[in-house]
Amino acid sequence: MNDAKISSRRESATSLFSEEDEDEHRHESSKCSQNLELKYHVKSQNHFLRSNVIREQPSSSKDIRGMYKIAVVGYGHVYDEDSGESSSNNNKREKDVNISMDKDKHGYRYDSVALTNGLIENGIYAVRVDYKPREHDEFKQYVIEEKFDAILVRINPGQITPHSNQERFDDLMEELENKTDILIFGNKASLRNMGSKIALVKIRKLACGLRDTRAYYTKKEMERGLKKGLKVWPRVLKQNRGSTGCGIWLVWLKGKHDRIMNMNNKIENSDNTNDNNNTSSSNSSSGSGSGSGSRKEEEERKKNDDDESGEEFEIGDDTIVVCQEMNDNHIEEHTFKELVAFCACGKNHPDAGGNWTSVSDGNYLQQQNDDENQDDDDKVDKQSQLLKGAFVVDQCLLPRISEGEIRMVFVKDELFEIIHKKPVGENGRSAVAWNNKTTFYKPEEPLFRDLTEKFLKNDIQRIARKLNLAYNALPLLWTADFIPMDDDEEEEEEHDEREKEEHEKKDVNNRKTKTRYILGEFNCSCVGLTKFRAACGPDKDMSDVSDQDYFDGAKLCDLIGKRCKLRLDEHKEGLKRKAMVNRIAWGTMLGFVGFVALLSSKSSSSGQKVGGIKGVDKNSNKNDRLRRRKSNKSVNERSQEGRR
Repeated sequence: MNDAKISSRRESATSLFSEEDEDEHRHESSKCSQNLELKYHVKSQNHFLRSNVIREQPSSSKDIRGMYKIAVVGYGHVYDEDSGESSSNNNKREKDVNISMDKDKHGYRYDSVALTNGLIENGIYAVRVDYKPREHDEFKQYVIEEKFDAILVRINPGQITPHSNQERFDDLMEELENKTDILIFGNKASLRNMGSKIALVKIRKLACGLRDTRAYYTKKEMERGLKKGLKVWPRVLKQNRGSTGCGIWLVWLKGKHDRIMNMNNKIENSDNTNDNNNTSSSNSSSGSGSGSGSRKEEEERKKNDDDESGEEFEIGDDTIVVCQEMNDNHIEEHTFKELVAFCACGKNHPDAGGNWTSVSDGNYLQQQNDDENQDDDDKVDKQSQLLKGAFVVDQCLLPRISEGEIRMVFVKDELFEIIHKKPVGENGRSAVAWNNKTTFYKPEEPLFRDLTEKFLKNDIQRIARKLNLAYNALPLLWTADFIPMDDDEEEEEEHDEREKEEHEKKDVNNRKTKTRYILGEFNCSCVGLTKFRAACGPDKDMSDVSDQDYFDGAKLCDLIGKRCKLRLDEHKEGLKRKAMVNRIAWGTMLGFVGFVALLSSKSSSSGQKVGGIKGVDKNSNKNDRLRRRKSNKSVNERSQEGRR
């Protein structure tokens, strides 16, 4: 690939990366590409043949008894489950918008063709299956009768509506995995441990976690915690089950936090306009680009702390809160009472105001029918709320989100690529879906070497322990999204203000220690293949993907197919060991039962025989003595007659 193509793919314009950084990146990566190879072998582009439709199954598909068989399950259409009655036009439009965000013009998920072909290329018999809630029982019967070895779930969390249908599908996947030999990629256990937003609470004390993170399970709990947090700083509310930013809200107080949000916009604009003037490394650019912003943030925090300590400001039910949803960056204003009611009970609750424009229905705490329990937190079973995903995670805003997210894409335990996603558009603070400018990097990228080494060598094992997740049970395809954050706490402890100023002057070109990356989210249920994003839309399909993006994405699909096959091999060996253990157990049990039956039969044939050498029947011995006496008596009588 020539430099022109590389530069066209390196379009990032943030304080993280300057033009000189990009030139240095290209120069260094060309030097170390031979020394830093991944564990897996990636086919060259010439070995792939483009196909915009599902390929023919492997040549031996006529006799698939010796092949693995996988169902790639998607949810491609809107199905009305309300007793056959058609929904209103507005509701139907909202559902169509929500569910078609990841579909092509054929009604399938936009990357399903490429993913299915990646499995077929590795000798796996793979078919797409469309799940319909109305045909739940037929779907279950089909996957069992077809004897699939595995099911690859490609349905975004919460996409199946209403929530009861989503739970029904999740329970079915868990049942199939526990009661059959079918392996589920994207199972309920991985969603609970890693895909759940509660993971952010569990890792908050790690180096990659954010300490100012909490979870709300009840309406009252949310009222208290959110009031306390909003007094100090803007907050980010995250529902547990969501995708592409739906149900992720940035909230701040109108008037009180305007300076903070305007400052955030100014930092973003200065990053874009002054990008060509940054001449340091990636981390130094992030520090120099936001160092002044960081000091302003601290000043704002102190002002807010002063207001809180003086108790001059109180948040009431009528306090206006500005709400920005991350799926499309739209902004709407509501009262504090309406915000809490929307999150806890849904947009149709009387206290929610009835004027929400979001496609999300709210009801993240699922308490629309639990009014009697809302006033007493002790009556709410938090463990039950956790299992059904009925909670909201609250974190403080990291203003440098405007610089973009760093996404690390993993296939099992192998890092495949690094993606920098920069928010775009007016009020752009979210880099989800199509609200971003994307730049792709190789796993050995020098710009992120410090982040990747720390995460791969240290954090990933600690995270697995915190989430109670076996290291070898990592999802097939998952991502970790990081947000840059100024890390000045240690230096503030070690230096007084004069020393700190001198240190900043000397260290203006070396800000590596100034940036810490915070893990903002795991994605492991239905990670999108970004290279095929052009195939998404009501009038789009795989033919709209460029050749370069197609072949780059085909490498990821090929790796997924390889690791899927390895995992199926492990699963097959596990089933063999399980069957062997069961045979040994049954054989041992049957042998023991036979031995007991043999002893019982011998005992019954010997009358009152008790067992052991001394266990002899006394009546039997007495009869033997009588017979011997009679015999001896007859012998004596015959001998006497002979003498006569």
